[in-house]
Formats: sequence, C-alpha cells, structure tokens
Amino acid sequence: MQSSVGRVIRAGLGSSESGKQPMSATVAETVRAGTPADLERVAEHYAHEDTPWDPFGSAERLARIPIDGLLIAEVDSEYAGFLYWFEGQSPYFRPGLQRFAYLQELHVKAEFRGRGLARRLIERFVGDAQARGIRQLFVDTDETNSVARRLYESFGFQRYRGVVHYELEV
Repeated sequence: MQSSVGRVIRAGLGSSESGKQPMSATVAETVRAGTPADLERVAEHYAHEDTPWDPFGSAERLARIPIDGLLIAEVDSEYAGFLYWFEGQSPYFRPGLQRFAYLQELHVKAEFRGRGLARRLIERFVGDAQARGIRQLFVDTDETNSVARRLYESFGFQRYRGVVHYELEV
C-alpha cells in the first residue's frame, strides 16, 4: 500500500487586526491506510445506514473483516470519511475475469464534502489496486446518485450492467 497522500491548503480567513494583511490558516487534508483504531469512527459515521448484516454499522462487526482495503480521509487530523475496497477473484458478474478490486463503500461526512476528499480517496484506491497488479476495478451506486455517478465517470468508470429491482406488495 501507498503511504499517506495529503495536501496543505492555505485559506484566507479575513483581515488581520491592522486590516492590511489577510490572515490565513493552513489546512492539512490526508488520505491514509485505516487501522483498527479507526473502526469506531467509521462505524459511528455509517451507523445511520446500518442493517443487521452490514459490517460497517458497528466496530465489532467491522473488526471481523480484513481492513487492508480501509482508507481514511482526515482534515487537520479530524476524521472526515472513509473508503473500503477489497480484492476478489472470478466474479459472477464478469465471467472469465480472474482478479478484480471492488469499491464497497465510500462516505465523506457532510461537513467535509466539496473539498475533493472523495476524489482523493478514489485516487488512493486506484493506486493501491494498481500496485497489487489489479487491472479491473468495479463500483456500483444507485442510478439516482448523480453526484457519485459523475465522480466515478470522471475517473473513466463505465456503466457495464444494470440491475432490475422488483417489488411485491402482499
């Protein structure tokens, strides 16, 4: 895996007391490999989407899956979001393919959206997969999630298959 990826941003915050020079602050944004210490923050962030079988809804369930595909985004060392991916073999949805990487979850906290963190998480995912020699990457999202669709398409992901959902009221 790659080391942490980060950038430093200097943002103007207004004028100094003299009014002549703008004050600025440095903001450090980082994407790094996740550790067991991150599991509680990931679970707290994701808990609103929890289902009984979903590992991301609790730190205890999350600790049972491999975390080598967990990436963490931080802003000034504060948790801002995560991406989870895994390596698979012989997927049912692409006969003949031997190895692939699947982006399972990507979430950025609302207060940190619009900063490019999701983009940097995906860049890190792509780089980590390439470093392992994986050439086929997959992700899915709801067809109504236009923000995610534009993001994935901006990386070159292409729609390759559709899913039909059925409902039965009894």
